[in-house]
Amino acid sequence: MRTQITIEYSSGESATYVAAPPEWAKWESKTGFSIQQASEKIGISDLLFLAYHAMKREAAGKPVKPYDAWCDTVSDVQTGETESPKVTPSEV
Repeated sequence: MRTQITIEYSSGESATYVAAPPEWAKWESKTGFSIQQASEKIGISDLLFLAYHAMKREAAGKPVKPYDAWCDTVSDVQTGETESPKVTPSEV
């Protein structure tokens, strides 16, 4: 599962991050919920958690702000389209 999350910063800049399986696995470990429960359990702190970890993964080892400091710079969060894994007829 891949979810696009657009973060708008206090500076007016915005960035879109894609929460991929590594971020969802961290979310499951943190919350104790499974991905099947995401639609009914996810809140703003969960979206920030997913976006932060996606941004950190995409930074590929470059320094990033600590989570709390990063959250303080966020002014809005929007989710984009959710992509489910594609299944080919041979997999069915």
